[in-house]
Amino acid sequence: MPRDSTERQLARRLAIIDLLPLLPEHGTGQGATVDQLITRLGDAFAVDRRTFERDLRDLADPQGPWRRQFGLEVESRPSADDGRVNEWFTTAHSKIPLFKSVTAVDALVASFARQELGPFLPRDARRALDEQVATIERKQRHLHQTDAHRQAIAYQDKIRRLPDGRPMGPGKVAPAHLQTVNDALMKNLMLRLVYRAARSEVNRTHRVYPVGLVIHDRTLRLLAVDEAEVTKDPAAMTVKSFHLHRMREVALDDPVARNIRVPTLDEALARGTLEMWSKGRITLHLRFAGGENADVFARTLEEMPLSDDQTIFLNTAGQRELMATVANTSTLRRMLQSMAREAKVLAPDDLKQEICAFLAEALALQQGD
Repeated sequence: MPRDSTERQLARRLAIIDLLPLLPEHGTGQGATVDQLITRLGDAFAVDRRTFERDLRDLADPQGPWRRQFGLEVESRPSADDGRVNEWFTTAHSKIPLFKSVTAVDALVASFARQELGPFLPRDARRALDEQVATIERKQRHLHQTDAHRQAIAYQDKIRRLPDGRPMGPGKVAPAHLQTVNDALMKNLMLRLVYRAARSEVNRTHRVYPVGLVIHDRTLRLLAVDEAEVTKDPAAMTVKSFHLHRMREVALDDPVARNIRVPTLDEALARGTLEMWSKGRITLHLRFAGGENADVFARTLEEMPLSDDQTIFLNTAGQRELMATVANTSTLRRMLQSMAREAKVLAPDDLKQEICAFLAEALALQQGD
């Protein structure tokens, strides 16, 4: 049997802590017996039963360094199945996260957060997130020696978040602008923006009340209410969407007065603020053309419906048709334009005419000099 060095003892006790169940602050829960802990650790630590029991007693000692210096609370109680056997657990007040490892799911969440949010974070925040993910990876790879831990690490290595395959990437955001927007949201301050919209040739100044920050369609956007709008009832206020990559200047302004009530982020999203250039809600009626591409388009919409009330059915001629109540947004119209060979718009008529006019203009442009 290997000599129980200080390093080996520490590694074993950290592994034991990692396997101890957490007893809820209220109610009952099941702890782990010595035999269960020995089985779960497997061959990683070849020591006798007495050594495991001594480890548990030292971890649970109220006067020991684990409790007094690190705030670790390990306790035991007779098992409900066999009163002669003790079950061991940690308590809700224990500072167990200092010692606990992370699961594959925890590591994946942190890794995905870095991939999704990293490009939009200020430099210092990105560095902090990178350090957290690196710490998680070190803990996974060095603190554990059991088969279960090795399996979790191998699983994580088989999961990847690949970037979306669209040809356009997100606009480049100035880190200082993002930091200023974050400060305004954190401290409840107004913002003064110098902004150039996609449809404008000039910069315009806006004094706004920030509502929230969202990542939508791969771009970072500030939702905010113009100063002139706050005299209205919150339900009547127009919430605007500002792309951060189109901001030319951003500065903090006055604190938001206590009597000012602007819509919450959830309220703004619920009323369709991000449904860009919406022309209202419509009942969309499509007929799918024949052919493989049209079948693929129909199956895609079956898997990812346009609305909760969407239905796809066969008409009397045996052709597939779609009915759905949707917002008539620019995103919807672009989709219909791109799939014009696979699906025909039957209704509403004004949307059908708009698609036809677009296709006629596109054809003239492509066939012209």
